[in-house]
Amino acid sequence: MGDGTHENPLTREDVLRLIEENEGKAKGLDLSGKVFKEGIDLSGLNLEGINLRNGLFVGATLRKTNLSSSQLQGVNFIISDLQGANLEYSNLEDAQLLGTILCEADLNLVEFTYVKLADINWGNYVLGEEKEGNYYSAEETYRRLKMWYTEHGIYNTAGKFFYREVEAKRKAQSWKKEPHLKMWSWVMRMLCGYGEKPERVVISAAVVIFGLAAAYYFWGSFGSSSFWDTLYYSAASFTALGYGSWAPQPVGWAKAMGATEALIGVFTIALFLVTFIRKMTR
Repeated sequence: MGDGTHENPLTREDVLRLIEENEGKAKGLDLSGKVFKEGIDLSGLNLEGINLRNGLFVGATLRKTNLSSSQLQGVNFIISDLQGANLEYSNLEDAQLLGTILCEADLNLVEFTYVKLADINWGNYVLGEEKEGNYYSAEETYRRLKMWYTEHGIYNTAGKFFYREVEAKRKAQSWKKEPHLKMWSWVMRMLCGYGEKPERVVISAAVVIFGLAAAYYFWGSFGSSSFWDTLYYSAASFTALGYGSWAPQPVGWAKAMGATEALIGVFTIALFLVTFIRKMTR
């Protein structure tokens, strides 16, 4: 039977016994300053309201553990797994989370100001609130995480959370109530990943150029022009650089579409420059 010291750390069975002795619930159970057995598995337990202040966990597994409203000040999670854990309303002030996995965790209303987040494993950066459909809560949590990483100069991770923030906002929007905002968010997501994915702009440009080149070739009025001629016409239209003397001469809809493609191209090139510079100047 463990007592929570380095010589005799607490095991899962010890925690379950202490919960049973505490009227069968974790709320109010004081395990502050206790050492837990290395690699302890507490996954799936309901530890709501438990006091683990200044506790030590090394390689612990707490997947989908309910730690909501718990006292976790100064707790030390070293290379521990809290994937999908519920940390809603918990106090993580001065907590050490070295190498801890927090992907899909619920961090609603957790204060990050004094938490050390530099070495967190966020997986795909999707938190539990978003997976559960609580998009407004997820948006706020992503915003606060973005601010923490920005203030600490970790801009790449801040950009990841900015993307998730805007994505949660898009998901919260209604096609019925605000279709124009929903459509604009969807377009910006596809075109440039809300300014975080310049490679999407390049892919979008390629789709427009090659897609319209094929349309010009099959349905345009270019006479006997080859696909390479229509590809040249599409690329020249997109970049608005001018066609040259040997470009195919379109008539009908292809001519009007060439002018429209030029407008699309100017916007896309400007979008790429803004997105690329935004990423490179962080």
